[in-house]
Amino acid sequence: MKFLFFWVFFYTLVMAISQILLKVGVGQIGGFHLGGIREVWLLVLQVLTNLSIMSSIILMVSSFFLWLYILSWTKLSLVFPLTALVYVLVPILSFLLLGERLSLYQYLGATFIASGVFFLLFK
Repeated sequence: MKFLFFWVFFYTLVMAISQILLKVGVGQIGGFHLGGIREVWLLVLQVLTNLSIMSSIILMVSSFFLWLYILSWTKLSLVFPLTALVYVLVPILSFLLLGERLSLYQYLGATFIASGVFFLLFK
C-alpha cells in the first residue's frame, strides 16, 4: 500500500505542479481574446514559445503515462479517489508559490478531502 501511495502522491504532485506552471504561463501571456483566426494563431505562437506553459504540457503528458503505469497494476476503484489529493496540493502550492490567499472554506475543504484520502488508505 505504501508503494501505491508513493506513486499516486507523485502523480498528484506532478499534476499540481503542472497547474501552477500553467497559471504562471498564462499570467506571462496576459489576457487574450479569440475573436478570429489571427488571434488564435497568435495565442498558439505565444503558448509554444512560453517556457512555463510548455513545461506544464510536458508534465501533463508525463503524468498521463504515469497514470497508465499506475492503472496497469492496481484497481481503478481504489486509486482514482486517491487522486483527490490534487485538490489539496493545488491550493497549498498556489498559496506558497503564487502568493494566492486562501479562504477558510478552502482550508476546510482541503482538510475534508485529505481526511477522506486518509480513510481510504487506512480503512
